[in-house]
Amino acid sequence: MGKGNIAIDKSMIKTIVDGKIIIPLPKVLVGNRYYPMFSIFSPTQCDSCGSKLHVNSHHTCFIISRYGTISLNVTYWLCPTCKKHYHDQVIGVQGSANYSSEYYDTQINVRYDGRCSLHNSRRIGETYTEGVINVCGRAPCPTSLWLYEQKLAKLSKQELLNQGVSFEETLYVDGNWIKNGWKKKLEEFIGTKLTKKEWKKMRYKSVYVVATKEKVILDFEVTERLPTIEALMPLFIRIKNRFPEDKIKKIVSDEDKAIIGAVKMVFPEVTHSFCVFHQLKNVSKRYYEEFSSIEEIPDNDKITYNEISQLILSDTVISAVAHIQKIREFNSDLELSEASHKAISYAEEIFSKNVSFLKKGFTPETDNTMEQIFSLICDIVDKARSFKTNNGLTNFCYNLFTFFNKRCFSTGKWKGFSPLMRARFQYG
Repeated sequence: MGKGNIAIDKSMIKTIVDGKIIIPLPKVLVGNRYYPMFSIFSPTQCDSCGSKLHVNSHHTCFIISRYGTISLNVTYWLCPTCKKHYHDQVIGVQGSANYSSEYYDTQINVRYDGRCSLHNSRRIGETYTEGVINVCGRAPCPTSLWLYEQKLAKLSKQELLNQGVSFEETLYVDGNWIKNGWKKKLEEFIGTKLTKKEWKKMRYKSVYVVATKEKVILDFEVTERLPTIEALMPLFIRIKNRFPEDKIKKIVSDEDKAIIGAVKMVFPEVTHSFCVFHQLKNVSKRYYEEFSSIEEIPDNDKITYNEISQLILSDTVISAVAHIQKIREFNSDLELSEASHKAISYAEEIFSKNVSFLKKGFTPETDNTMEQIFSLICDIVDKARSFKTNNGLTNFCYNLFTFFNKRCFSTGKWKGFSPLMRARFQYG
């Protein structure tokens, strides 16, 4: 329970009429008209032969929703000519299911906010719905929720790829590994058994994401674990077609060769920056493995650490060469800890790599936008365990990224704002 005054949730407000509690239901757009949720549409003619339908049977349907369990009398129909069966359509309910669409949406939000797997969403769903449905609460079964997510992905795709959003002329790109695939089906397809090591390599896919600094995800592409330049070309072509020619001034990524090659081909005039945030983090990691706090680091090691940081942040080749020469002098002249020796070895590795990027006109960037985005979604993705096909993974990503674009930040100065709200507030 949160502290202080909490705003009243008026979405399910109730009134009393003649001693009965009345809950106004939301209206749902069907075609060009709005109808109250749980309104019933009855079919009149057969889709195949056009014959007038006959009543086959009557049934009481119990639908679980955020408003409680709704009891509706529905009719099942039969075509007398082709014997095809039909049933009444309930507004806001997928087919003849026992769950309303808004209840499915609530469960998806519970799943993502609770960062749980598809199967464990039942546990969180029961807690969330306690007192609304019945004493124990109830959540949709994993299969029902999964099928609904696949249908919802069509709307999520349209929303993600068509959302109008402004940004400060810089885009961020990175990839993340996700487990995907069905081992038995793959073995049947290739005609041989896979070892654990082979399966571990083959089952991973990469999801490459394009986002703004405000953490608004614009688009993504599911590729093989180590994609080629051609595999990422469609992603950048879609981004180029989506925004005006001069809107994108800079693209930030890590040293991924596929990203670098694709950006060079699609955005030849755009400045490409390589993110050095992970390099700085790797240097710090070597010191924290030996020292528990900054205060414990000796002065000579602090000087070396600062010089390595300056090397990583160098924006010219001349500056980088000057810093690496100083670092080599420290290595020979100063008494340093084992952590500094490890950090210097790492600095030698990244020196040649960073210089090659600087010679190509790249600039260093320390923004960790993509790391923050992936830190939010990785625990959900890792627990999902339901990705058997590329299509299922793609649909899941459409729903997940659309959800996170509208999900409010919980901490920081933008607390209470979603990424989309933040972008519109800053850029209009």
